[in-house]
Amino acid sequence: MDLGDASLQPISVLGAGTFGRVFLCLQREGRQKRKVCVKRIFVKNPKSELALIKEEIYIMSQLRHPHIVQFIRSFEHAGTVNIVLEYAPNGTIRNVIQGIERSGLEETKLLRYFSDMVLGLEYLHIRHVIHRDIKPENMLLDAAGRVKYADFGISNVHAPAKQQKQCNMLGTPLYMPPEILLGGKVDFKADLWSLGLVLYELCVGRHPFATLLSHDANCEQLHAVLERMTRPKLDCQLVRRRQDPVWARLCEAMVVYDQEQRVCLPDIMRMDALTTLHIYQQYFNYDY
Repeated sequence: MDLGDASLQPISVLGAGTFGRVFLCLQREGRQKRKVCVKRIFVKNPKSELALIKEEIYIMSQLRHPHIVQFIRSFEHAGTVNIVLEYAPNGTIRNVIQGIERSGLEETKLLRYFSDMVLGLEYLHIRHVIHRDIKPENMLLDAAGRVKYADFGISNVHAPAKQQKQCNMLGTPLYMPPEILLGGKVDFKADLWSLGLVLYELCVGRHPFATLLSHDANCEQLHAVLERMTRPKLDCQLVRRRQDPVWARLCEAMVVYDQEQRVCLPDIMRMDALTTLHIYQQYFNYDY
C-alpha cells in the first residue's frame, strides 16, 4: 500500500476505527531503518475536521518526554492526514489488565506503571495540556515496558472558557468524570478521575462500573451509576483485599464525585512514602 511517502514501507495494520487506520511501518532514513507507527486519518469534511487534526498535531509536536509517545512528523496525501509516531512494541495497559490473574498484578509492576503514568501526566499538566481521554488503550508500552501516553485527538490546551457541552462528543464515557458527563467545567482533575479508574483496573482486573451497565447504556445511565458509587468516593475494598492498602487510598482519592474534593496531582505524588520515593527517583533517570 502506498502511504504517499516513499520512505515509509507498511508492514501491518495495528488498528482501525472511524477515524482511519494505524499502520506499523518501516521508515528509511539514509542507510538506517526503524519501525514507526503511522496514524492515517481520513478527512471527510476538511472545513470541520482539519482544525481538530491540526490541533492534535500541534499538541503532539510540542511534547517531549519519556512517558509521552514521540511525534516524528506529519504529511497529507490523497485526502488523508498522516501522523508518524514512535512505535511502542509491547502493547497497551489494556493488554496488561486482560492478563491479570485473580491474584492481581505484582507490586513491582504496579508501582512502575503508576509512577510512569504520574510523571507523564505531570508533564502534560505543566505544559497546560488536559489529555481528556486517559484509558488503558491510550497507554502504550515501549520496548522497555515503560508506559507512554498516546492519542491526543481530543486534548486541548487548558483554557477555562472552553467547556464540554455534551458527554458523547469527546472522550470515552466509561472513563469520563461526572463534570464532563454533566457538561460542566473541565480542569486538570478530569485526568485524575480517569487515572484512578485505570489504577483500579490494574489492581482488580476490571472496571468498577462495567458490570453495572449494559453495552448500550447512555450517558444519563452512566452518570446515575457513578454518582451512586463515587459520592462521596469510590469504595475500594476489593482493591484492599488484593493489593497493599496504599493503592486503595490512591484510587479513593482520585475517583471522587465532587470535583472540588478530588485530589490534585501534587498531592498524589506525596500520599505514600514508597510511591513518592519511586516517582522522584525516576526524575534522575530520564533519557531524552
